[in-house]
Amino acid sequence: MAGGTGGHVFPGLAVAHHLMAQGWQVRWLGTADRMEADLVPKHGIDIDFIRISGLRGKGVGAGDHEAI
Repeated sequence: MAGGTGGHVFPGLAVAHHLMAQGWQVRWLGTADRMEADLVPKHGIDIDFIRISGLRGKGVGAGDHEAI
């Protein structure tokens, strides 16, 4: 699973190609509205889509909190 930006997709493609060369069956998990939707199938890799968004600024450390 990798998606959204080239910094995630291109290394993921390299790993996928390496695994496929060793005989592994690879399926990609990504989003339909990001770059992987077009790019991954062009590399002969099946892709399944999920709906998800980034968590930047929404994670555990987001917002004000007091030290315990």
